[in-house]
Amino acid sequence: MRTHKILLFCLLSFVLVSACKKDNKLVSNQDFFPAVLIDFYVNLDLPLYNDLNFPNGYVYEKGQGYKQRGVILYNTGFIGPDQYVAFDRSCPYKVDSTCSIVSVDSSTLYYRCGQYTGAGGKFSPCCNSKFVASNGSQYEGLADRPLKQYFVTIIGRQLHITNTPQ
Repeated sequence: MRTHKILLFCLLSFVLVSACKKDNKLVSNQDFFPAVLIDFYVNLDLPLYNDLNFPNGYVYEKGQGYKQRGVILYNTGFIGPDQYVAFDRSCPYKVDSTCSIVSVDSSTLYYRCGQYTGAGGKFSPCCNSKFVASNGSQYEGLADRPLKQYFVTIIGRQLHITNTPQ
């Protein structure tokens, strides 16, 4: 009887591990490009970051993230530790493509793979993937995983953004 339980446990473990894999590679929001060091602060009292004081407000922190494409800081409108989120601007679909940069949509409710260009703010799409602004999950397009998320710690009127939990 004990042998049957061990075999059943092994079989269930194999099935669960197999369900978490895709193309023999563990799927997570961290495996689609090499780790980068993220460790910076944002002072919410500075005019540059004023939009973060309002629900659905966002800023791009340039020179951060993968290939230094930037990090999107976003106010979810929630109260507490989930009020602010940070995502890398590199789209998980063909992450090394030069056009594979994520921008906040004009509705500010989701992110799109592509960029707004020119004086009129015309959107130039890349892979047409869309992601939910509050959590980075993919819901449309070719990307098959969420955006790479960074950790945000609220310290008074400052945000500390890192790639490791604090």
